[in-house]
Amino acid sequence: MTTTAPSISATVGAGGTNTPDDVRVVQDLLNRAADAGLAVDGVCGPDTRQAITAYQAAFLRTPDGRVDPGGQTLRRLAAEARDRRGPPRSDPATAAGPADGLRLTQFASQGNGHYAYSFPERQYGTDTMLQLLTSTAATLHQGGLEFGVGDISFQQGGQMPPHTTHRAGRHVDLRPLRTDNARGPVSLGDSRYSREGTRTLVEALLAQGSVRRILFNDAEIAGVRHFAGHDNHLHVELGQ
Repeated sequence: MTTTAPSISATVGAGGTNTPDDVRVVQDLLNRAADAGLAVDGVCGPDTRQAITAYQAAFLRTPDGRVDPGGQTLRRLAAEARDRRGPPRSDPATAAGPADGLRLTQFASQGNGHYAYSFPERQYGTDTMLQLLTSTAATLHQGGLEFGVGDISFQQGGQMPPHTTHRAGRHVDLRPLRTDNARGPVSLGDSRYSREGTRTLVEALLAQGSVRRILFNDAEIAGVRHFAGHDNHLHVELGQ
């Protein structure tokens, strides 16, 4: 069956026309296909452009940051937004899975100090990952804070578009904290972004000793590394 991509009248993204109605279509698709956490406001700002580029990095050698009418990026977004609730087929040459001895457990969708903003089937982690998140949540809860947990891995591991990682339960995306303590996306430069709260989150993660690196673009928080497309989420990677 051929999937008909949602219609946009002109290019959205880098150098595009960026008609508000078209931008809203793309923002909605990015949120549903890739948990981009974007405000569907019709404004093609830095977060939307970065989300397009990050999404394309999973299948284009040189992402151009553009979504063209009828183009490959739009078609993939539409298909993955539709099929998102089931894991994609994995490349046997690159996917970890049960044959590799992978044993992943589903993280609790909600609890003291944390909440989920991804689908449950995308939140399976190793025992070490679950311990990291549970302990970090307990620390934040003591301070009256909570953080959002996004994609980890599928139960059987394997590729998880649009990510190039998240294959074996050792990578997780987390939301930065907000000044209003609301459950929702936030990005650097947003007046609702809480640097102090996010710093508390980073310190609690690093205190566990199992974290290899944290990718996030706030240079004023010690212990994080800059990486393109990481203004609106922290990417946490465990050591081996």
